[in-house]
Amino acid sequence: MESSAERRKQLGAFLRARREKVTPEQVGLPPLGRRRTPGLRREEVAQLSGIGTTWYTWLERRASPTRCSRPSPACCG
Repeated sequence: MESSAERRKQLGAFLRARREKVTPEQVGLPPLGRRRTPGLRREEVAQLSGIGTTWYTWLERRASPTRCSRPSPACCG
C-alpha cells in the first residue's frame, strides 16, 4: 500500500505535468510576457480553479497545509 507521502508526490507530479501542457491562450488568458517554463503559471491555475495560489502551490509541491491550533480572529473572518 502506498504511503500518503507517496500519493502527495504523485499528485504534485501530475498537477505540474498537466499545467505545463496548457497554454494561456488555450484557456482564454492573455499571454503575459516571457515564461521561464512552458505552460500556465501556478497563479493562473489557481485563478482558473477558484482556489488560492498558496493552496495550489501546497498541492503541487506535495506539502499538506497545516492548521493553526489557535487561529487569529483576522484569519477567521
